[in-house]
Amino acid sequence: MNTAPYPKLLRHLAHVLAEEAASVPTLRPILNRAHKRKFDRAAGNVRLFHGIYPDFESASRDIPRGWLEGFNNEATVLHLAAERFRICASDYPIMFWLQKLLPGCNMLFDYGGGAGISYFGYQKYLEYPATLCWLISDVPAVAALGTRIAEEQGARHLRFTTSLDDLPQAHILLAAGSLHLMQRPFEMLRSAPTLPPHILVNKVPLVDLPAAVTLHNMGSAMCPYHLFNRAEFLTEFQALNYETVAEWETELFARIPIFREYSVNAYKGFYFRKRTGGSRPTLFPE
Repeated sequence: MNTAPYPKLLRHLAHVLAEEAASVPTLRPILNRAHKRKFDRAAGNVRLFHGIYPDFESASRDIPRGWLEGFNNEATVLHLAAERFRICASDYPIMFWLQKLLPGCNMLFDYGGGAGISYFGYQKYLEYPATLCWLISDVPAVAALGTRIAEEQGARHLRFTTSLDDLPQAHILLAAGSLHLMQRPFEMLRSAPTLPPHILVNKVPLVDLPAAVTLHNMGSAMCPYHLFNRAEFLTEFQALNYETVAEWETELFARIPIFREYSVNAYKGFYFRKRTGGSRPTLFPE
């Protein structure tokens, strides 16, 4: 008799029972500690989440000794650079709007754009204007590798920086899966002297619960990770004088063990357009 399916079935049953038990207040801390031990040992090709924290500092303190934190390290940079030619379903709404917005655009500011993930992935489908500067702002390790890759690939439009100094000159701000990884993303936007007329954000984890932070294990390193409250997230852009032109769901999701109420079934993407003179954005802006 073939007994191979039974271990998998038992593991699934144990997971279901643990999730149900986590709803019992006295059991949740015990189960959470047990999950943390498993979470801390996971490495390699994994994408895992643990816990709910009030802020980045609390989550950061829970990263075990010996683990790298964040993206400013060679292991994580090399891992992300390998993804730069891969296109996902969630990229198509971004490319749809870029096709309309790129003509006449002299600068696209790619906030947290890695070693050129979007630039290289989209170049097969979009025509980049001759005068376009695709400027990626990221941590020093990413910027250094990205600059080297851009030179090797002859990516003449692509530039890298570690600052936000050039953001006011941009026509488009792109944040594709980066805002929730920044400790204070909206402070960055609020402090800019001028913001671009167009903002495209993608792969944003939103919840209808109070905003929180979880801890993300990406195999090469760990990092705190915002779970934005949906209403507060949209209010931040409204306060910056933007309106929502388009919204879409992505294939990305996050399962938060023990705290399943905070699990995100589908991350969101948005196109925000700055209001001018009180007018509402048109569906197909020039």
